[in-house]
Amino acid sequence: MLIVTEKPSVGRDIAQAINSRPVAHDGYLVAGDTTVTWGFGHLVTLAEPDAYQEAWRKWSLAQLPMLPETFKLVPIKKTLSQFKTVSRLMRAADVIICATDADREGELIFRYIYQMVNVSKPVKRLWLSENTPQAILAGLSALKPLSSYDALAAAAQARAQADWVVGLNATRVFTLKHGISGQGALSVGRVQTPTLRIIADRDQEIANFTPTPYWQLEVWFETPNQEQYAGYWFVSEGRETRDRFLVREEAEKIAAMVPPQTPGLIKSIETKRVNIHPPLLFSLNDLQKEGNRRFGLTAQQVLDTAQSLYEKHLISYPRTEAKYLTKEIAGTVEQRLAGLQKETAYREPIEQVSRPLPLQRLINDQAVSKAGHYAIIPIGQLPSNLTDRELKIFDLVARRFIAALLPKGIDERTTLITEAGGQMFRTRGTAILVLGWRQAVHALPESKDPENIDDAEPNAKIPSGLTPELPVTVVKNSILEKETKAPPRFTDASILAVMEKHGLGTPATRARILEVLLLREYVKRVKKTLVSTDKGRALLSVVPEDLQNPELTGNWESRLENIAAGTESADRFLADIRSYTQNLVAVAKQQSRTSVAPDDLGPCPMCSIGRVVAGKKGWGCSRWRDGCSFTIWREIAGKRLTETQLKTLLAGKTTALLKGFKSKNGKSFSARLRWNRDSHTVDFIFPSSADMATRSARKSSRRSP
Repeated sequence: MLIVTEKPSVGRDIAQAINSRPVAHDGYLVAGDTTVTWGFGHLVTLAEPDAYQEAWRKWSLAQLPMLPETFKLVPIKKTLSQFKTVSRLMRAADVIICATDADREGELIFRYIYQMVNVSKPVKRLWLSENTPQAILAGLSALKPLSSYDALAAAAQARAQADWVVGLNATRVFTLKHGISGQGALSVGRVQTPTLRIIADRDQEIANFTPTPYWQLEVWFETPNQEQYAGYWFVSEGRETRDRFLVREEAEKIAAMVPPQTPGLIKSIETKRVNIHPPLLFSLNDLQKEGNRRFGLTAQQVLDTAQSLYEKHLISYPRTEAKYLTKEIAGTVEQRLAGLQKETAYREPIEQVSRPLPLQRLINDQAVSKAGHYAIIPIGQLPSNLTDRELKIFDLVARRFIAALLPKGIDERTTLITEAGGQMFRTRGTAILVLGWRQAVHALPESKDPENIDDAEPNAKIPSGLTPELPVTVVKNSILEKETKAPPRFTDASILAVMEKHGLGTPATRARILEVLLLREYVKRVKKTLVSTDKGRALLSVVPEDLQNPELTGNWESRLENIAAGTESADRFLADIRSYTQNLVAVAKQQSRTSVAPDDLGPCPMCSIGRVVAGKKGWGCSRWRDGCSFTIWREIAGKRLTETQLKTLLAGKTTALLKGFKSKNGKSFSARLRWNRDSHTVDFIFPSSADMATRSARKSSRRSP
C-alpha cells in the first residue's frame, strides 16, 4: 500500500502513526508493509503556452487569446526528482491512498500527479483534520473511494484552468498594450484585480474626503452628594437626534444658557442589561483578522504560523472556513480542555466552563461538511519550544476555544438625561456586570485596528444612586471642536473581511493574493495599512470594469463551490470563462496605449533628469536606456531594504543602525547605510570609537534593476 501526502512532515506523521520506527529512504518512508511518500506542495502543474503551440512562446497580440482545447500537465522542474520517486512508487503499488491536504487544492495536487503518472490502480482517500496518531489511525480505518471526491477534484481543476485562461491571456494582452520594457509583466487575475480595486477605491475615497468641522457642548454637573458627571447637548428633531453644531456661534449661544451655577434636573434614567454572547470558534479568515488586529501580523504570517502549529500537532487543520464542530469532534472537547487546563493561564477560565458542556451552539455538521473541515481548535497538548509568533497564535486559538464554551457576558447600559437652562444633555455609560466569556480573552492585547469613530459621547462614569427629578448644578461647560474623519485605510484584517463578504478567493488563498499584490507593487504597506500604488491604480485604469468587479469574481467562486457540491457542470463554467476571455482580449486590443509604470520615488540623484522607479531587483533611473546607471539593489549583503530606507538614502541621509547583514563568510553584522554622491554607491557606516569606517556596499551597475 502506498500513501501519498502533500508534505514530508505529514508523511512522517502518518508513517510514525503506523509504525513507530519507519525506515527512511530517499523521498519516502517504509512503515511495515506500507510505503509513505510525499510532494513538496505541487509536483505537477499546467503546462506553459509554448507546450501547445510554438507560436505561443512569443508574446504577441496576434496570438491572443490562447485557448487550449485540452490542458497539458508537466512536472515542476525544481521537484522533478521527487516526482520521479512518487511515479516509481505509484507504478509498483497495489493500492494507493491519497493523503494530501483535505481541501480543494490538496485534491488537485494528488489528481495531477496521478494523471501525469498515468496508472490505473485502486485509490482511496484519507481525509484528516488533525495529524495526531489517534486521528491518523482513525482516518485509515475510515477510508473512502477517491471517486467520492470527484466533484471536488472537478472544481479544483476548473479553478486552475480558469486561472490559466484568464490570468495568462489578461497578463499578456495588458502587458503588450500598456507595459514598459524592462519593468516586467503586468499581472492581472480574477481575484487579485478586484481586490486591488477595493483597496484603490478606499484610497480614492480618503483622497476625496474633506473633513467637516463640528462642535459639541460638554457640560459638567454636580449632584447634592458632590459627585460629578458629564452630559452632552442634544436636541430631538422629529425622529432624528442632533448632538453637534455645524456653526461654532450656535454652540456658544447654547453654552451661554448654562453658565456655572445654573440649576439642573435629572429628567430620566434608563438602564438596561445587554447580553454579550460568546464568539464562535475560529475559521482561518477570523484567525487571520484577529492576529492582525491584536498583534499586527499579516494574513500570510498568521497562515504560515497556524500551519506550523498544525504540523506540530498543537491545533487542528487551519485552512477552514467553518466556525463549528461536528457532533463527533464535540465529543473530544472535554479531553482537549483537560490538556489546556495544565497551563496556569488557562486554568481559571476553564474552571468556569459549566457542565454538561454547552456545545449545542457550536455543533453544525452541515456547515462543517460544506467547508471540508471543522473550526480551528487546540488538540489539547501544551506548546513547548515555540517561537514568539507561534505562541501568540496558539494563545489566540486556545483562548477563543475556551471563550466559546463560557457563559455570556452581561453589561449594564445607562442613558441619563439632564435638563438645564432649557436644554437637554445626555450621558451614556456602560458597566460590566458579568465578565463571562471575556475572562478568557481579557489578557490579550487590545485591537490595533485603526479607528474611524466620530466620538460624539465617550463612555461616562455615572454616579450611583441617581433618580429622576434629582436637582443638580452646572459646574462648568466646554465647547469641544472636532471634525469628521475619513474612512480608515484597509488593514489585512479589514480587507480579509471584505474579500470574504464578496467571495473573493478562499480561506487558503486570500493571504497569497495580498502577497502577490505587494510583490507586484500594486499595493504597499504603510505601517500596518495597505495602500494602492501609482502602478496599481494605473493598471486599474486600463483593465475593463467587469474584471475589476468583485461581484463577478465572487460569482465565479460561488460556481466553483457549486461544482464541488455536484450541482453545476465544470464544462459549462469553463465554456463561460473561455467566452469571457475572448471578449476581454478583444476589448484590450482596441485600447489606446497607456503606460503602466511603477511609483515615481523622486528625481534621480545621479542625472537629476530622470525619476527613480522600482524594478524587479532594485531601484533605478527611468533614463537607464539613455545611459544613466543609477542603481540601488533591493538586497544588500543579504538584507532586503524597505522603501522607507530607500527614501532615507535618496534624501542624502544616513539610515538608522540596521541589523541582519551577512558578510561573504556568512557572519552577521550591523551597520548604517548612506548614499555616496561622489562614488554613486551605497556605503556601510560602521560605528567606531575613533572614527566611522566605510566601505562600498554595492557598485553601481549599468543594468536596469
